[in-house]
Amino acid sequence: MENKVILNSTELTGIMNRDEMNKLSLVIEEKKWNEYRKKYDEAANLKLLSFPIQIDFELNSSCNLKCPMCPISAESPKGKGKSTWFDFELYKKIIDYSYKEGTRAIKLNYVNEPLIRKDIIKFIEYAKSIGILDIYLSTNGILLTKKISNELIDSGLTRLQISIDAVSEETYQKVRPGGKLKTVITNLQNFLELKKQKNKITPLTRVNFVKTSLNESELGEFISYWSDKVDMIGVQEFVKPTKVKNNTITSKKSFKKKNFKCSFPFKQLVITNEKKILPCCTFWGEELPINTLVKPEDLKNAWNSEKMLSLRKTHLNGDYQNITQCKNCVEGGLS
Repeated sequence: MENKVILNSTELTGIMNRDEMNKLSLVIEEKKWNEYRKKYDEAANLKLLSFPIQIDFELNSSCNLKCPMCPISAESPKGKGKSTWFDFELYKKIIDYSYKEGTRAIKLNYVNEPLIRKDIIKFIEYAKSIGILDIYLSTNGILLTKKISNELIDSGLTRLQISIDAVSEETYQKVRPGGKLKTVITNLQNFLELKKQKNKITPLTRVNFVKTSLNESELGEFISYWSDKVDMIGVQEFVKPTKVKNNTITSKKSFKKKNFKCSFPFKQLVITNEKKILPCCTFWGEELPINTLVKPEDLKNAWNSEKMLSLRKTHLNGDYQNITQCKNCVEGGLS
């Protein structure tokens, strides 16, 4: 793997070995895959589509860690907050409707830990059965047991992202308190070995590193360690979290540019566990709700709403600073 982070100028995450995504054309009908990626790339370059190419679902509002760069409150993986979990029947209706309107990718988490839901496999399998081409999720890896790894590999999941953010246990405890780096690495190694045994291309695996003042010194070693073990490496810009008081974490190193134009409002919508429809998947998206989902058709109303049109126009003009939430997202983590 070439140690080069490729950053799309309209996104906050640089991807090393991004071209590995093309492997998916080997397991997905090539014509359909190419059509999907063409649409996705058009949206990434700020071209307006008739409907979001991707929808993100927050299937639960809980996490088993309490990371300082994340606003979500730590909850027990044993079921606290279960009454607010996303309903599977509503999810199916949304998938049915969205596929017909043009959605071809889904991500099965927002800022939550998706593997807390032991029934997550049925969400993956249903989306695949309808025709969704790209199905992925991001996890901290703590709950990536051999059992769930085996099920994920067989489910139709196309991509798995694991957020690690450290090389040493000492640094890991600062950025992901409550977890154990050794556990995550062992879980991921077991996952990769199972995938090899099954001779499967998918899910493609990507490890993520969010740059902060706590871990930036380990970025080079992180890349060196994982470059020959996984398909991709994500190096993500630190977004200062909402709702967290007295947060002193910053990021001194950054790929961000003053003329940044965000592609999120052109690509996707996020549906939270509370059924709020958000324009992007960063923490600050929660501060810019478009409307509340009652029925699947509300997604099209949100996509074509005045709020979304205004948001897109602002970013097309390079004026993200004029929206407080966008300014906080793009610049808030810099020291």
